[in-house]
This record gives sequence, C-alpha cells and structure tokens, in this order.
Amino acid sequence: MNGTTTLAVLHDVGLAAWFGGAWMGAVGLNGATIEVDDHTQRTRVANAGWFRWAPIAGAALLAQVSSAYALGRLVPAPAGRRQGSTGIRRLRTVMTLAAMVSTAETGISGQRVVRGGDVPVATATTPIAATPPDVAAAQRRLRVAQWLVPGFTGAIVVLEAIQRQQGPGAAVGDDR
Repeated sequence: MNGTTTLAVLHDVGLAAWFGGAWMGAVGLNGATIEVDDHTQRTRVANAGWFRWAPIAGAALLAQVSSAYALGRLVPAPAGRRQGSTGIRRLRTVMTLAAMVSTAETGISGQRVVRGGDVPVATATTPIAATPPDVAAAQRRLRVAQWLVPGFTGAIVVLEAIQRQQGPGAAVGDDR
C-alpha cells in the first residue's frame, strides 16, 4: 500500500468510526439509559460507556482530519474539474469544522453532567423536575449536540460521494 492509499484508508476509517460511534452513542448508549431502574445511575452508565469510547473517538477524529489535510497536500487537483467542486470542497470543510465543534460540545456538556454526580434523570440526556438545574442545562445542550455530530459527519460522507462522482482525485483530501 502506498502512502496516498494509506492516508485514504485512515481518512475513511476515521470518518466511519466518528460517524458510527456518535450515532450509536446517541441512539444506543444514551437512549438505553432509560432501562436502568435506578434513575440516579442512568448518567453513570452512559458516562462509563462514553469514557471507554473516548480514546477511539479521539483517534478517529484525528485520523480523519489529519489524513484529509495530508491528502489535500499530496493529491494533485484533477484536470478539468467540474463546476461546483470548489463549493463542495468548501462545504465539506465547513461540515468538518462543525462536526469538530459539535464533538467538543458533547465532551464539554458530558463533563458537566458527570460533575453533577448521581442525580435523578429520565435518560442520559433528558432531565426530570428533580434534576439539578446545572445538570439539566448540560443535558439539554448534550441532547442537541449528540445529534449534530452524526448529522455533520453524515453530511461529509454524502459530499465525498458526490465528489467521487466528479472523477479521480476530486474527493478525499482535495481541500486546497
């Protein structure tokens, strides 16, 4: 495998893990906390899962972003690029930045929930009347951000598929 192929694999696997992990976490992990009988332990269960996933998520984000950057420097721009490719590349960059900010927000809000301790909640991201106000506010932010991450990373997947239709070299890493 040559260097460009290795970078493309890192990019695609990183993006897949970033997207898939965020989606599974929002749907599966956070959603499943309603099954925990003790409502003061629901955030503890979700947090334990997220703490185990965090190193993989960080590595996935780093692999995707750094390999996209490297590929953008190594892969020459295709001759006769179709109209709209520059706009798609820019939109992809905006979606990547938005996904990074949303990912950071899930971490920040998640830490605020953790600092609240074992408090009563409906789910990992849904407060109840007995939830302390600071934890409830963090949960509401987390409830939104958890869906933004797979939304933005999914948009990146779609934009890259569109670029691949535009010909060789037009997709992965063509972010000059």
